Amino acid sequence: MSKTESGAKKAGKALTAFVILILIAVLAVTKFIGGQNTAAEKYCAAIASANFKEYVKTVPSDDVYAGGSESDFKAACQSGLRGLPEFSELEQTDNLSANVRITEHKMNGSLTEWICTADIDFYCSGSSVSYDGVSIAMSFSGGKWIIISTEPNVF
Repeated sequence: MSKTESGAKKAGKALTAFVILILIAVLAVTKFIGGQNTAAEKYCAAIASANFKEYVKTVPSDDVYAGGSESDFKAACQSGLRGLPEFSELEQTDNLSANVRITEHKMNGSLTEWICTADIDFYCSGSSVSYDGVSIAMSFSGGKWIIISTEPNVF
């Protein structure tokens, strides 16, 4: 009878270990996907606020704006997003905000390259611009997600 109890204990321990492994896997996937959401949010927030230092953290070093100057980046933000008719009434000191909702995550050939589909809203003082179905190409590099491109361009 003690062998049966021992077998039951072993089965119980194995089942417990299996459940713990499943929970660890779920947490790892959640963190992996959550990192993509965070990268997209930081990227859009940096563009909305024309924050060059934060923008550089979200894109590869060979990005056209990351490789340039802060003043070039701010000018691009001014003529791009802030240049839209919806934001024509804004003052230079008005802060734009961004809201990003990722609607789909899909692998793009390897585990370190993904394409996310997102709905992005930029808004300030009752004015807003929405981009629905934006394709955001990302790559995992240096322990973080970086934005390779967006289609259409939200800049």
